[in-house]
Parts: sequence; C-alpha cells; structure tokens
Amino acid sequence: MTELTVDKINFFHGRKQILTDISFTLSAGDFCGLLGPNGSGKSTLTKVLARVHRPRSGDVRYDDRSLLRLPRRESARLVAYVPQSGGGEFELTVRDTVMLGRNPRIRIRPTADDWDIVEDTIDQLGLSEFADRQVGSLSGGQAQRVLIARALAQQPKVLLLDEPTSALDLRYQIETLSLVKSIIDRDRIISLIAIHDLTHASYFCNQVLVLEDGSIAVAGSPQEALSPVDLSRIYGIEVIAERRPARVDVFPALFETPGD
Repeated sequence: MTELTVDKINFFHGRKQILTDISFTLSAGDFCGLLGPNGSGKSTLTKVLARVHRPRSGDVRYDDRSLLRLPRRESARLVAYVPQSGGGEFELTVRDTVMLGRNPRIRIRPTADDWDIVEDTIDQLGLSEFADRQVGSLSGGQAQRVLIARALAQQPKVLLLDEPTSALDLRYQIETLSLVKSIIDRDRIISLIAIHDLTHASYFCNQVLVLEDGSIAVAGSPQEALSPVDLSRIYGIEVIAERRPARVDVFPALFETPGD
C-alpha cells in the first residue's frame, strides 16, 4: 500500500523547538486536515514536509523513499506545495505560472500534452478568463487559486496545502475544497491541508491531526478526533462539537442560544 510516513520529526528555530516528535502515516487517497491554534506548528510542519524547512531530526518517507534525501527534481515529481499566499510577485501570466508546475516532468520544452494538462487545470479552477493576465494583477483569492492550479498541474503523489482557502470567499472556499477533494479521490493522492475551519476539515477530510504547542494532541477521523473536551482545552475556549452523519459542526459555546 502506498503510504506517506512522517517519523519523529523535530524542528528548531534557533534554540526554540517548534515541532516535537511528529509521527503519523497517511495512505493513498487520504485527505488529512492539519488543525490547531495559531502558533501550534501547522505551517512549520507543512514547510518541513515540502522541504522548505530542514528538520533537525526525523524522516519523511513515500513508500521506501526518503523525501528529505531525494534529489530536488525527483522529489518535485512526487510532492507539490501550495503556500499560504502569494502571486503578487509574479510577472508571469496565469497560463505560464501554471506551466511551472510541469517543470519537474519537462525534459527540453513543454509538449502538447503538457499544455493540455495546463489548460485543463486552469479550466477546472475557474481561471480560464484570466489565463492571459499577469498573476500580480489578480485579487488575492484569484492568485491563490493560480498557485493551487500550479500544484495540481504538477500531478503530484503528495499534495501539501498551507491554508489555501484563507484568501477565498465562502463560495470559492467550498468550490476549491470540493475540487481538490475530487482530484484526491480520483487520483488517489495523499494530501495534507493546514486549515482553520474545523467544520470544513470535518466535512472534506477523512483524517485530522490537531497540533498543540508543536506536538500532535489528537489524531484520527473527524468523528473520533474532534471532541469538545479536547478542542476546548487546545483552543482555550469552550467548544461545542455536534456530530452529523457526514461531518462534525464545531463552534464556540458562546454562539449557542437558549433552547438549541
């Protein structure tokens, strides 16, 4: 079985330890929500997995291959990363930016198949009308969808998303998460998404990891892991978690009204 194994990752920023003994395993088709308060280590862990940060110890393996030790080009054929925000620095068009995702698979120059994949991905993300515009001219939400398209055009085996919907309005949050989930299901990608909305994570993800002070506090399916007791302690506010057939609705207790 195809698996992503994260084994005892420790990361320090200077002398301060940010991640402590992070270990978990995801299988092909898993869409894992990475949750936790600000400062809990979500973005740092995502960057370690993407090789933006180098851990002090531990390993990340895709099947029997260490992703931290592979040549960069070979690693880029397996792992795609979408950062929290970006796009303003790009002077390339949307089309050319998405083509950057094909670079690990291009030998000399893009083929007709490469361009077909780029156009299909642009269309799927609802970016066709912007294809010839510079990414820097787009809104933050539109630019973020370009980065997601670039990652999907890479056709990765592992997809890492660091708060990819933070700049999107509610409609595009749902549309984007639905699209990403459908591609993960179709292509059996292993994906990990750092996300703040616990209800969205419970609906779209089949696994969740909740970080607390750089360690995994709880892990499992949303139904198993998103308990009001644990979430109230981790987030420092009384939380209600109502279990539905397809999701867990999570909200602060102060939103509850008498009679609910």
